[in-house]
Amino acid sequence: MDLLTPSPDPAGPRNGTGPTATELLRRSQELLDRCDARNARALATRARSVDDQPATQARALAIVSVCDRMEDKYPEGMSAGLAAIELSRAAGDLATEARARSGVARILLVAGETEDAVQESHLALDAADASGDLSARMNALTTIGVVCLSVENFDLSLAYCERAAETARMIGDEVAGGALMDTMACAYLGHADAVRAAGDEARAVEMYRSAAELSRKAMLVARRHGHRRFEATALANLAEGLAAVGQELGALRLLESWQPDPEFDTAYTITHHLDTRGGICLALGRYSQAAELFADALALAEGKQSAMAYHKHLAEAYERAGDLARALDNHKAFHALFEQIVSESAQRGARVAAVRLETAQAKAAAEQERVRAESLSDTNRELILRTEHLLQQSHEDPLTGLANRRAMEHLVEAGLGSRTVALVDVDHFKHVNDAFSHLVGDEVLRRLGRIMLGSCRAGDSAVRYGGEEFAILFHGLDEQAGWVAAERVRVAVQSFDWSTVADGLVVTVSIGVAHGAEADSFAEVLALADERLYSAKSSGRNRVLAAAGLR
Repeated sequence: MDLLTPSPDPAGPRNGTGPTATELLRRSQELLDRCDARNARALATRARSVDDQPATQARALAIVSVCDRMEDKYPEGMSAGLAAIELSRAAGDLATEARARSGVARILLVAGETEDAVQESHLALDAADASGDLSARMNALTTIGVVCLSVENFDLSLAYCERAAETARMIGDEVAGGALMDTMACAYLGHADAVRAAGDEARAVEMYRSAAELSRKAMLVARRHGHRRFEATALANLAEGLAAVGQELGALRLLESWQPDPEFDTAYTITHHLDTRGGICLALGRYSQAAELFADALALAEGKQSAMAYHKHLAEAYERAGDLARALDNHKAFHALFEQIVSESAQRGARVAAVRLETAQAKAAAEQERVRAESLSDTNRELILRTEHLLQQSHEDPLTGLANRRAMEHLVEAGLGSRTVALVDVDHFKHVNDAFSHLVGDEVLRRLGRIMLGSCRAGDSAVRYGGEEFAILFHGLDEQAGWVAAERVRVAVQSFDWSTVADGLVVTVSIGVAHGAEADSFAEVLALADERLYSAKSSGRNRVLAAAGLR
């Protein structure tokens, strides 16, 4: 049976017996991959009723969260996603935690919480890497790529999508690989638009052609696997790329070759094609035909965001056709919807934030109750608190709040084991102090401390090693994964908006990485990391050096 065909009871029994929760979740994920949110939700909900184990509940809620997002139910999706994270952590299921965090990151992005979306997507990648689940890793990398695309960081978006596509090839998921190619095409299209606006036509044309080629490959992959929605989206993006390099008539013929089927195609897919065709007709001077296509798209628009875009396009089409009255009417409708969307977006963001706050408060209350239940006598507890405070002071760097060198030595007393050491040094830090003041230098170190801490997973440790030098002890990562984790730190530092600290400030770091298995003692491992750090700085800075071949 076609997975896209709705059934009255998608979770119905087979041969008189009901499917297991594992089978229900497998089928639910397949439907979700086919963008059938309604039936995917039904199966996931059924799985929750069949098995009340935390792992099953977490997997089901992670799917429900994505279904909610696909149906624009963002507060509900946030609630389900946060619950999935907590349950997966309780069950020790890092792969499900990664998927749930990826879903939460996408909801935060829609809610306008871009910085939190970035942080959540990197936490998803950390959990995926620790789990060893390549599918979860691909999902997390894709999410980071989408987040970067949304903030128009096109180069970084392409880098993460390429890594996700490589993971898709490793696990043999050709459909996901095709979808990633089309996401990369969108990054090329956005970048090309910006480059063209800046006046570099030759480079823009090259990017448009790269976008068209990626969308063409994505379309063929989707067609080969019978994934109609992916095929239709890639075809529309291919037409947009062709039209941008002067092949408008070929692009139009390509779009007209695809016939919508309301039984299978969503309103988004159909209106996407109508709007793209309208844009090409507009470029060809066929203003009446463009207006007709935009009006058809407006009639099918499911949400205010889409309707606003089509009103804007209609206003342009009528203005070029000389029908100024209709142009003005659509321009007014566009602005009215814009004001409503801004207001609703703020309300939606507030509701999402409220869900996060309520969840955090509930966790805090539960933790307080646990502490009270396990508390010792007041006298003993006071002694313990004083002792802990003194120990904390002796092992904590007062400027950054990170562990200090003494604390790191304590951490590795029992040996490094599977730890990876990353020594991080700020490039040209003396120039920062000289050009911007020591106060700014201190603030740079504080911000770097927060970035280092944010790069740590459970079991990792961030340390201020001395001066402008930091160290991160990554737990349970092999040499390759350790290099990847360190590279993520380097990118996070480079990508941070340092102008919020001081106008014109740019900060990068160099990193040397060594694995515990490379030497017999902590001192030798540190020496290896320090040697590689020196090489990173002497070979150009702003780079990560590890074992041979990992750089």
